[in-house]
Amino acid sequence: TSIKGYGETLLSDADLDPSAMRTFLQVILKNANYMTNIINDLLELARLEARQEAIQTADINPADALAAAWKICVPLAQPKNVQLQDDLGEGNLKVRADFDQLVQVFRNLLENAVRYSPAEEMITVSHKTSGSKVTLSVSDRGPGISWQEQQRIFERFYRVEKHRGKDGGGTGLGLAICRHIIQNHGGRIWVESLSGGQTRGSTFHFTLPSSTAEGKDEPDGLSAPISRTGE
Repeated sequence: TSIKGYGETLLSDADLDPSAMRTFLQVILKNANYMTNIINDLLELARLEARQEAIQTADINPADALAAAWKICVPLAQPKNVQLQDDLGEGNLKVRADFDQLVQVFRNLLENAVRYSPAEEMITVSHKTSGSKVTLSVSDRGPGISWQEQQRIFERFYRVEKHRGKDGGGTGLGLAICRHIIQNHGGRIWVESLSGGQTRGSTFHFTLPSSTAEGKDEPDGLSAPISRTGE
């Protein structure tokens, strides 16, 4: 409706000054991009739900997938000077996963973390190995998510009203896509969050099968984090 309204104004008002015209065109472009993102996410979600393609899994280092995802997120993070810290490059960490789909999971979680983090904050990505699985965690210092909202946050189009909406740039489908990708890998995804008070923020955890080498070489527990600037 915004695209139609501003388009009709541009067509009907021949005397519109260049500044207003530019503003209208920017609104049209922003809304067109938003609709494109929704369509792309809906198509991806439908494909995942139908499981039309077999997952092409391999033994991969999740640090490589994280680096690829963060590179995409850097333009969103730089204006707020939000940076990434992770421990995934430590040791011989390997998981059994589809590389491109793991990049998408990291990208969706990182984009959310950047959008709802205060300026000058750090996003932390950590891991823990337990037997035949690896738990990967993405933490932010955002406003937090209430317990009631946590129960629905992985539903398609569900938004936490106060902090999530079209102005934030998301489609409301990213977490639903993450859930289907992780479930198709035989894992699970969940969120832990605190809202209100001095302690707040959210951590999204998801599990993936560890590779054979990972089970032998990587001890249980969390490693010391290293920083990424994304430059």
